[in-house]
Amino acid sequence: MRILILIAIGLLLYIIITTLLRKAKAEDEQARMEKMVRCEQCGLHISEHEAIQQNHHYFCSTQHLEAFNESK
Repeated sequence: MRILILIAIGLLLYIIITTLLRKAKAEDEQARMEKMVRCEQCGLHISEHEAIQQNHHYFCSTQHLEAFNESK
């Protein structure tokens, strides 16, 4: 009887751990698939959520945004 309970607990732990690992892997894949954009000033490619956007232009820093605006 004890062996059956230990097997059931072990199986439950296995299911929980594999589910958590699968979820973490899916989130990691989502992060890798993020859209990349190009800085208008220097050409550096950065992820869209890290970029600074103005009028459909993307920049890697506020300094490059300001330099782009001054050059207009």
